[in-house]
Amino acid sequence: MENKKADGRVQQLLANERTFLAWVRTSIAIIGIGFLTASLHFTRAAGERADDQVAVFISFSSLLFGLLTIAGGAVQFYRTKKRILKFEVPSSSWIVVFLLVVVMLMIGLIATYFIIQVNWLS
Repeated sequence: MENKKADGRVQQLLANERTFLAWVRTSIAIIGIGFLTASLHFTRAAGERADDQVAVFISFSSLLFGLLTIAGGAVQFYRTKKRILKFEVPSSSWIVVFLLVVVMLMIGLIATYFIIQVNWLS
């Protein structure tokens, strides 16, 4: 009986590690989207316009959001690990809400960038 509990805990710990790696991949994607937006902007045509500032802001904010996502994933990883070892059922609702807010902010920033681009082109 004790062996089954140990096997279940090992599976949960390994799943926790895979979840942390998924948070790392997500943070890399958030950082990459911001830098991609900025690099596309500055390779196309850079100037002294407001869209330059928006492109730089998107790049830096995506870096900040990506770093916060990695930090949040690490905190969640250690909290979940501690709860698994105590035979408690962990919940991760706060980090899901955080990531939802981050993604919505990034979409808003990128949409703002494209709106500025369209307005400058017309």
